Amino acid sequence: MSRRHTGGGNDGRRLGRRQWLSTLGVGGATALAGCSGIDGDGGGDGGDGDEASGGSGSAGGDVELGDFPRFGVGDLYGQAVARDLAARAFDRSDHEYGFDGDAMINPDGDRVEVGLVHVAGAKTNRLTAEFIARELGDNLGMSVAVDAMDSARFRDDYWLGESAEGGTDTVNGEEVEWSDPNPNNPGPRSVTSSEPWDMSVVYGLNTYPLNPSTNGVFFDGADARYNPVGYYPQFDVTGLFERARRATSRDELQRTFVEIFENLAREQPYVMLLFSADLIGYDPDLVGPSENFSNGWDSGQWHFDEPTISGSYDTVTSSGYSTLNPLYNTKDNADDAIGRALDQGYTFDENQDFFPLLYDMSTEDGDVWTFDVRENLRFSDPYGRVTAEDFVYAIRELHQTDWANTDAATDWEGVEVERTGELEFRATLPTANLLWPETYDPLMYPVPRGLVEPYVEEKDAEGLREDEALSELRFAGNLGAFRLDEWERGSGVRYTRNDEYYLRDIQEGPDLFSEAPLFEESTISVVEERASRLGALETGAADAAAVPPEQFESYTESESVTARQIPTPFNSILSVNQRDNGWNAGPGNLFRHVPFRQALSAAISRDELISGVYRDLAEPHFTWQPRWSEFYPGEE
Repeated sequence: MSRRHTGGGNDGRRLGRRQWLSTLGVGGATALAGCSGIDGDGGGDGGDGDEASGGSGSAGGDVELGDFPRFGVGDLYGQAVARDLAARAFDRSDHEYGFDGDAMINPDGDRVEVGLVHVAGAKTNRLTAEFIARELGDNLGMSVAVDAMDSARFRDDYWLGESAEGGTDTVNGEEVEWSDPNPNNPGPRSVTSSEPWDMSVVYGLNTYPLNPSTNGVFFDGADARYNPVGYYPQFDVTGLFERARRATSRDELQRTFVEIFENLAREQPYVMLLFSADLIGYDPDLVGPSENFSNGWDSGQWHFDEPTISGSYDTVTSSGYSTLNPLYNTKDNADDAIGRALDQGYTFDENQDFFPLLYDMSTEDGDVWTFDVRENLRFSDPYGRVTAEDFVYAIRELHQTDWANTDAATDWEGVEVERTGELEFRATLPTANLLWPETYDPLMYPVPRGLVEPYVEEKDAEGLREDEALSELRFAGNLGAFRLDEWERGSGVRYTRNDEYYLRDIQEGPDLFSEAPLFEESTISVVEERASRLGALETGAADAAAVPPEQFESYTESESVTARQIPTPFNSILSVNQRDNGWNAGPGNLFRHVPFRQALSAAISRDELISGVYRDLAEPHFTWQPRWSEFYPGEE
């Protein structure tokens, strides 16, 4: 039985470990805290912490926030609370903002007007932006102009810094230097993108629910690696992340993360809106998919009808791949196409427990980690057996060098690796990390030393990127479920079953792994039109397809489709630009004040947004973890 998959993305939870953000609302599945009241952040017109209650705002100052405020619901939603919090921000500003009747006005007496960008052609994203604009108008008296923009243009001209200048600024009374500026955090707030912008709902950020220490990339101080909006934390976030890195138990980790996330819930560095899931419709004869964050980890045992080897499992993507080179594959969800023919080192099962694929990992204290490579791994001829040396060589000579600039380069900074046996190597971390595998940093594709060594000797990065054996996975041997037969950049990829797949000979995992994969063929096809993908799903010509929220309920009632909600790590947020080219409504930048960001959050009803736009297929977002994460602060 041959079947076709027509989804807007990938078939499983192949989470890109360095995929920090996700474009929201594009209609497709994604890839297989205690508080301190520090006043003033020294950033231009400044910003400040916030008291748990009280305040001198003209709206009365009687809003009670508590330790873990849930803005946008109950007593922390509506015009009264939003205007009270905004008035607190006005009191902290050096400029005369206020309310004149229903309108928020700037120092010139004009109504505050700001812009809000959403993704062009993304219906859910547009509806979210339009809802936010109405709420900010009704509850805060702001005039919000909603504009559509191509996500690539927004990223290049608006989101990223025009130049990584670095510099210094006074943050919470201390001088901070940007020692490693990059386009995602080019420097202090005075360093900006080439185009001014106020607010956006273009991106959601990866919350890293398996290892929140990775959130340090967003929040570990004003000079964190990823801070395009210029957020200056008002609490000792660096000290808390350091405490987390030195934790010796998961309980200690959880307590520390709760403190971090409660602080973020109060400060709203990005205005938190909701968590939604990938909505995917599957052919009802397909056995295997589940409503789990790790959906797809066991895809080797997925099958149609009875568990026998038959048929073709076919997927689609809305756009093609620029490369399948496993050393350079962070764009275009290429990890899904690569993953059909080449496994990575490990995955996480339905309980979010570590599951070894190419190698196992173990540690006693989180400082030194031992990698044990499986015995039955083979590259294609002429490269032979996969050994520890292949991994160690790739780490030292590619990922830890400046010239190669691989996508995994930052993952191995400061890590000392040594081969300790033919199938064993050891990694010593600069700082102990009990959850290192959950960061995805040690997750690698295998590449043969013999294949890349000539490029290493010549320091030939261009040749390494363009090598056909790498970009067409000709070396993959028995390391993937399928063999790549054909890759046409504009139309897709074709595979046939790998009869020598190593997973068939391991002792762990489901019994059906002994026959994996249970499909004779597989394809990924480029299909741009969503209507065509849904049509194939509805007629039974598709194995799976991403489903828009407005049609999900109808699919749950259909006998020809099994509709599932697959959790993702990405949140939906309102990004507010706290840099010098943000807040184009007048002098100063109100986004820099914690109470104003709280006011924005309180002005937006989570319940109405979820019911009206997301058709009740989402959960309110109050802190930086989804509810199913073990590091969610809880309801107490």
